[in-house]
Amino acid sequence: MNATAVRRAYCALMIAAVFVPTIGAAASMIFGTAEVTGKTGRGLQFDFYGGRCEEFGFSDWRDADGTLVAREELRYRGDDWISYRLERLNIGQSVAASREGEVIEVEIREPRKQRRVRLHVEGEVYAGPTLITRIQAALPELRRARPVEIQYLVAEQAMVIGLRATATASGAGGLTNVRIEASSALLRPFVPTTWLRFDARGDFLGMQGRLLPQAERAAGLDGIIRIEPSSQQSAVRNAANAPASMKSSCNKPSVS
Repeated sequence: MNATAVRRAYCALMIAAVFVPTIGAAASMIFGTAEVTGKTGRGLQFDFYGGRCEEFGFSDWRDADGTLVAREELRYRGDDWISYRLERLNIGQSVAASREGEVIEVEIREPRKQRRVRLHVEGEVYAGPTLITRIQAALPELRRARPVEIQYLVAEQAMVIGLRATATASGAGGLTNVRIEASSALLRPFVPTTWLRFDARGDFLGMQGRLLPQAERAAGLDGIIRIEPSSQQSAVRNAANAPASMKSSCNKPSVS
C-alpha cells in the first residue's frame, strides 16, 4: 500500500466515524455543527443530524444554504452492522458495503468509474459511526490507560485498516480525549491523528479531524465538530429538515 492510498483511506475512515452518540434500540437523535479549519475550504460550515431507530441509523450533512451534501446509512442486526452506505451528493459519489459472515462486499460508484470488491475478513470489523460506539464501549479500558485495537472498514477505498485508540488524562469535569492513529508504526507517518472527546458519562462531545463532506473527489476537509447540547438542539439551523419519521417513530428513510 503506497502513501497516497493510505492518506486517502484515512480520509475516508475519519469522515465516516464522528457523529453518532451512544445509541440503543430506541429512537435517538443528535445534532451538531462543523467548521472547516484546514487550508482547503477554511471557514465553511455545516450542520448535521443523525441517529438510530432500531435497526436503522443515519446522518445527514447540510451546507450553510441547507443543501444536503453528504449522507450515511447503516443497517444493523442486533449490535452488528450488516450494510453501510455513504453518499456525497455534491461530487456524485456513492459507496455501499454489506457483510455476511467473513465476507464484505463493497461497491463504489463515481461519475467516471465503478468497481466492486470482495474482502475476506476475520473478527470484528467496524464501519461508519460504529467506530464511535466501539470507542464509547471501551472508555473504561481507555481511562485505565489500556490501548484498544480496532479493525475498520474504509469503504470508499474498499480496504480494512488497523487502528489504535488511546486516551489522554481526563480533563476537568471528567472529560476524556481519545487519540486515534494507525496501529502500524510504518503507516503512522502517513495517517493523520484524530482526536475524539467524551464527557464523564461517555457521551460524544466533538472531534478534531477529517469531516464527512468533500469539496471534490479525494479533497478532504479538516475541521472541528461540536455536538449541540440537548437544550440547544432546537437552535440548529437546519434541524427542521430532519426526517419526521426519525423524530416520532421507527419508520426508516433511505437515500434513493
